[in-house]
Amino acid sequence: MKHTLILVIGLFIFSSSTPIQPDQRIIDYLGNEKVDIIKKNNPDLIHYYNFFLDNSYIISEVPADKLDGNTFPTLKLPLINGEVDTKKLNVLKLEIQRSYEESKYFKVEGSNQIFIMLSEKQFIEKFNEYRKSNGLMK
Repeated sequence: MKHTLILVIGLFIFSSSTPIQPDQRIIDYLGNEKVDIIKKNNPDLIHYYNFFLDNSYIISEVPADKLDGNTFPTLKLPLINGEVDTKKLNVLKLEIQRSYEESKYFKVEGSNQIFIMLSEKQFIEKFNEYRKSNGLMK
């Protein structure tokens, strides 16, 4: 039991002292210099950006006939086999004005997909759940 407690404390100290690594898409958007400053002065912001990159939106497949006549603006996003390539997608580079209360909907050019940018309220709720479940927030 004593050895287990020491191991758990050691892992906690190691994990809390290990700096979080920024996703390459953050560096592509902000540049190395700004990312280094953030890592030094506000490393929690790296957690936020890393989470934002893959969790600030939803992509849904929609039958083509349902897309006819819609009024959604169109977004040109990186595609692979007719679907959004989420590995290459950098939502930080999208010029979408997020709303606090309402999600924004877009048709993905060249696909049968809808890109939904979550409202700020929805995203923050999702982010706080992530932080709580990973011990980053009480």
